[in-house]
Amino acid sequence: MNRKITLIMSTAAALALFARPTFAASDQSSQSTTSQNSSINSSISSSSSSSSSSSSSSSSSKISSSNTSTSSSSQSQQSSSTSSKTSSQNKQSSHAKPKPTKPKHQKKLPTGWRKAGKKRYYLKKGKRLKGLHKVGKYHYLFDKYGYVMTGLRKKPHASSYVYLNRYGHQQFKNTRTSKRYYWISHTGKVTGVKNYAKNISQRPNMPTGCEITAATMMINFAGHHITKEQAARVMPRSSNPNKGFIGSPYKEYPAGYWVAPLGLRSTVKHYLGTADVMTGCSLGSLEKKLIRGHLVVVWVRWVDGFYNHALALTGYHGNTIYFNDPWTGSKRSMSRSQFYYHWRLNARRALSY
Repeated sequence: MNRKITLIMSTAAALALFARPTFAASDQSSQSTTSQNSSINSSISSSSSSSSSSSSSSSSSKISSSNTSTSSSSQSQQSSSTSSKTSSQNKQSSHAKPKPTKPKHQKKLPTGWRKAGKKRYYLKKGKRLKGLHKVGKYHYLFDKYGYVMTGLRKKPHASSYVYLNRYGHQQFKNTRTSKRYYWISHTGKVTGVKNYAKNISQRPNMPTGCEITAATMMINFAGHHITKEQAARVMPRSSNPNKGFIGSPYKEYPAGYWVAPLGLRSTVKHYLGTADVMTGCSLGSLEKKLIRGHLVVVWVRWVDGFYNHALALTGYHGNTIYFNDPWTGSKRSMSRSQFYYHWRLNARRALSY
């Protein structure tokens, strides 16, 4: 028993001896482990700190970048918004009505009647009127220089005529002057005329002198006062009626015969400086001469019983033709159709100036 106890105690002592280094090593190991752990912890801490710092720096950089991006985006949006507003304002300003500006004080341009010698003109805002215009109660016709026109005038841009009295007032009713009578419509258009040409009779001394007597009436009305005898002395003689009178106007047929427009042209030109042979023309052409105050000598057949006779046309109106007849020494008239019939039978011969 005692041996057993002693053995047990010895064994226990041996175990104790072996246990101490182990514990020391264990302590050292523990200390080393603790030191390593501390180092690891320090490293981890350092790494963590570094990582944290790096992470913080990276995060800060990201935040900064994000802020910059946000700021840039914000600026871009602001710029876009500003550009949009500017564009919108420009559109509005382009569509907006311009504000009325107060006109600068300008000199009032002259308006009214003015004189240049004996001529008159009318200013409207500093410019002369030209053409047909109404001024006040009356209508006036102004020439290309702006002066008031009088008498018979062709209406601008038309084939018709108007008549203006000595004051330049256009007439809208029939008008009588010292030399002629005008038929005028309510629109102011001259529709007819009768020229007051003095009638001259070929008788008793010129039984075959109707042509030279009619021409004398035309020449006198144009302002050259001559007698039929004076005109007869100027008229050429010929066996050809287109070159002069056949025979003598002082003698009866056949010693005295006739003269055609071409044979009488030189006599008219001698006194008036011009002559217009109108043979074959229209009735309208005769009327244009008459409305302008020119008489026309026409050759007709079977008037007063003559195969060949000459008349001096003086006017027309409506369906009526007016003329002076050298044979009767009177002022007469006939219808247009009747006149045209007698005139056409004698080849529509005519002479004027």
